[in-house]
Amino acid sequence: MSSTGFLSTSNLYEPEKERILRYIDQWLENGGERSPGWLVSLLEKRLCEYHQAEHCVAMSTGFWSLVASLRLSALDAPEVIIPSFTYRRLADVVFWAGKVPRFVDIDESTLAISPESVERAIGSNTAAILAVHPIVNCCDVSRLTEIAAKYAVPMVIDAVESVHETWQGKRVGSFDVPEVFSLHASKLINGLEGGYVCVNDSAYAGRLRDFRSRDKSNARRLKPGHWLASDMPDIHAAFALAGLDEIEENVRHNRKIYRAYQRELKGVAGIRLLAFDEAQQTSFKNIVVEVPGVSGEGRDRIVRNLNQADVLARAHYSPPLHIKSHEYPVLCPESLPATEHAARALLNLPCGFRVSEADVTLVVAMIKSLLSYVPGSCDG
Repeated sequence: MSSTGFLSTSNLYEPEKERILRYIDQWLENGGERSPGWLVSLLEKRLCEYHQAEHCVAMSTGFWSLVASLRLSALDAPEVIIPSFTYRRLADVVFWAGKVPRFVDIDESTLAISPESVERAIGSNTAAILAVHPIVNCCDVSRLTEIAAKYAVPMVIDAVESVHETWQGKRVGSFDVPEVFSLHASKLINGLEGGYVCVNDSAYAGRLRDFRSRDKSNARRLKPGHWLASDMPDIHAAFALAGLDEIEENVRHNRKIYRAYQRELKGVAGIRLLAFDEAQQTSFKNIVVEVPGVSGEGRDRIVRNLNQADVLARAHYSPPLHIKSHEYPVLCPESLPATEHAARALLNLPCGFRVSEADVTLVVAMIKSLLSYVPGSCDG
């Protein structure tokens, strides 16, 4: 078992302390608090190089990075198309951007937002498409970009789970739409908290900087709702820079944990490990398995029992957003069968920096034991 006493489904990578302190020393040598944003600017430059993007704008959180991107991209129309099977607060992002979320289904094979569902949902009320990369592999960027161009609808990509990925050989972050990332401790690059937007449009990047404006006199000249004091602290940038330096070590560990799950789950009836597309560059960060069954009862029993043993497994993106209650209007005019099936069947297992190969062996042994007592766990 992990030395922390529990096994998490978050990455929780801890950069080397001395490396973090070296960045903080550089900041202090260049003015420290008298020069706010010095390390943030260095981080933005490094992230541009890493993602092969022309511009990067860092903000306080990934949440506000998404809100800013939607506010600055969306047409003067009420609806933003989003998947229901996604981050639990994505509908809140749309609300804070002043729009109404319209939920669409996922592709049952990729678990990513379905291009066909997106195209059916587009109409005169569509303000934007908020596409989301799933936590294993990527959404169909090419097809979604074609649809957005065909209907002249802006698109923003929520790429918080795809920092290290490529799509058809091209780095995520380098496409010609705003792509949003997170520096939360659960993500691949740990900045304690934070977010950033990669974009290839210099005017758009300038508007993002205005949104998070350090120059409050400039911010006051902007329209209401078009700015928010959302600067990233330099201390957070120090952590993120150290994590960026060590990203290959981080990915190597994640690959080792993924390989351990492949070995341990091989031949286990009733469990299917979602495979990373190794033809592309990937981070191997998240471990998701499918527990077939009609009701989801087998999956939920596994979650309960693992949680009781301090293994913080969880139902993957469950409940989906179209089933949750909201204190603001939402739209879901179509049934979402692929979403509802996935929400019953998928399970996040421990992964990341604090998980060892021995932990994987222990977790899978527990699952094997539980499967033998779960009625219908091998149905499907």
